[in-house]
Amino acid sequence: MKKSFFAISVSILLLFSGCGEKNSSDSTSEVKVPEVRVSTVQVKKEKYAPERSFGGTFKPFKEANLSAHIPGRIKKIYYREGSRVSKDALIVTLSDEMTKASKAELDAVEKDYERVKELVEKKVVPAQQLDHLQAKLDATKAKCEMLEANMEIRAPFDGVVAEHMMKEGEEFILLNPGFTPGFSHSSGIIRFMDIDKLLMEIEVGEREYPAVKQMKNINVVAEAYPDKIIKGKFFSEESLVSTLSRTVKVKIVIDNPGHKIKPGMFGRVAIKLPETDSVQIPRIAVIRQAGSDIHYVYTEQNNVVTRKDVSILDDLGETIAVSGLEGDEKVVTAGKTKLRNGMTVVPVNQ
Repeated sequence: MKKSFFAISVSILLLFSGCGEKNSSDSTSEVKVPEVRVSTVQVKKEKYAPERSFGGTFKPFKEANLSAHIPGRIKKIYYREGSRVSKDALIVTLSDEMTKASKAELDAVEKDYERVKELVEKKVVPAQQLDHLQAKLDATKAKCEMLEANMEIRAPFDGVVAEHMMKEGEEFILLNPGFTPGFSHSSGIIRFMDIDKLLMEIEVGEREYPAVKQMKNINVVAEAYPDKIIKGKFFSEESLVSTLSRTVKVKIVIDNPGHKIKPGMFGRVAIKLPETDSVQIPRIAVIRQAGSDIHYVYTEQNNVVTRKDVSILDDLGETIAVSGLEGDEKVVTAGKTKLRNGMTVVPVNQ
């Protein structure tokens, strides 16, 4: 009985001893790290002509809000809205109540002047009185001429009557603002425009500005006529660069025969800049950091990946022109989501 108990004890010890040796062997074995397989593409510098597109609103080549220098009732408007008018043509007349009063005053001063003149010649009154009346007569004549001139409003240049800001019979006051959105807000009776030519104002980045200024022809397309390309030209620019957007406001002038394009219409400007060299990479290689405007790629060399930040210069469709790369790297196009800077990978296209 004792012998059998001893045999059983030895067997149990040997069993546990064997299990311990097995566990010890397992703990010292190597843990295999899964291979990260990636696809890469060799990048290079290539020439391309950058294109820029800008949106803007067509505006008149010239614009004037026509009004009088004094208040008055609008007696007659001679042209309808949209009418073409030649320079110096009479557009509006105001009521002549103030002119009549001024003429009556002038007649009275002239009569006083003639009476005093006779008395001076007869040496009844001193010549000094005639001098005072002469000054009053001159001032009254000037006042009368000014009032007569302000009873008529004429076209300052060839153009069209764009808008009646007031109607016949209304009283014009000096503070009568016109609030049509997108146009000047000066006071007036008639909004008058030259639309034989039109201007479009766009905001150009400071880097593109020198090239745009030198361009002889700029393609402009009106939203209302998407299939018609209009040749525009650089007209003028603001003297200051915006400190917020780093852009310059540039005006482009186009011809507008038949006045098909109306002020206020929307249009686009396409500008093709001179050729330049740039590193171009596949679009799928670029990663955007969540919640930011930071873009980066992973480059691969000797089976090790490195993160590199890039700046997007141009979107070319399937490829993107960037800065931040030398042009001799291999960029990862597939397997990017598993990567970390400095990680060892297995390129599957090598």
